[in-house]
Amino acid sequence: MKNNFLKKIFHAPDYLSLSAAGIEICNKSIKYTEFIDDNREILIKSIGELPILAGSMKEGNILNRDNIVDTLNSIKKKLSYDFMKASIPEEKTYIFDVQISKAAKNNLREALSYKIEENVPLKLEESYFEYEIVDEDFNQSDMIVNVSVISKRVIADYTELFELSDLFPVSFEVESKVLAKSVIGEQDKKNVIILNIKDDSTILACVINGFVRVSSSISIGENNIVETLFKTNLFKEKKDINKFFQSDFSFETVYTKESYLSLINIFSIYKDEVEKVNEYIVNKFSNTKLFSDGKIDKIILCGKCSTLPGLAKHINQNIRTEVVLANIMNNICNIEKCTYNITFQEALNFVTPIGLATTANKQ
Repeated sequence: MKNNFLKKIFHAPDYLSLSAAGIEICNKSIKYTEFIDDNREILIKSIGELPILAGSMKEGNILNRDNIVDTLNSIKKKLSYDFMKASIPEEKTYIFDVQISKAAKNNLREALSYKIEENVPLKLEESYFEYEIVDEDFNQSDMIVNVSVISKRVIADYTELFELSDLFPVSFEVESKVLAKSVIGEQDKKNVIILNIKDDSTILACVINGFVRVSSSISIGENNIVETLFKTNLFKEKKDINKFFQSDFSFETVYTKESYLSLINIFSIYKDEVEKVNEYIVNKFSNTKLFSDGKIDKIILCGKCSTLPGLAKHINQNIRTEVVLANIMNNICNIEKCTYNITFQEALNFVTPIGLATTANKQ
């Protein structure tokens, strides 16, 4: 089941979703991606990131609507389509599992409605929710259903932003579930942890057997990393740090002793958070048939800062699990011939809007 939290408000014909741009509103910027399909190959027609004024958005809360609308108006001028798909920040969504009787399958939405207030700090009438059956044969009488919940107020606020910019949302999607669509390819194992480093936060999503079962957000992101490197005089100007993320520098040549010691604190935060998620998942699922080997198969990194020399190695130290960069360009489309006019590193920074814009192409 798709996570289309807007369908009760607006449902576009299927052909419109094929021409929908992907838009992600972050705390410091708005990212967008638009594809064009000429029946021979798929191209990224428009991709970019525009800043929003400081203090306009924080942890998914809209603090200055007019500033965000101004930026969306600028983005609209760069797009060919008025229809778009948007992600809702992880801080504003809730994901939980519920064990429910198989006898309720024919009326599952009603049965699940009684579980919302037990699991999230929202009243049922204040919520939109969607669900996926993740284990239909959990035991003889019950199945496991994964539920995603978003406040109606949040959807209304985000809808207003886009409508004031003359953009029309086809759907809103849970951020962690968009990440899973973008970064997990058919060649990947089924049980992975995704770590997406954003501007001033980082999303962790654990995918078990193809479904996001656990997600969280921490208040450490690209801005913290850039500030740390800048303070250690590794670069003269902050803009020069972007070259660092796009390079193939080795761990030994890129860092000074001071910069490494400063950055290792951030690396350790990421390592500790991944370890916590990994331990929780192993304890929760190790005895189930969906997690029969009792361990995470892979840790996938994305976001511009995921290329930092030494980060993958540091995360790998205690978990002893393969840590890789997301190969988004190989995952976002299932047709044989695709052309992508962005680099590997650029794709890492646009994982969410790319995933939103290409959902239709993967169907």
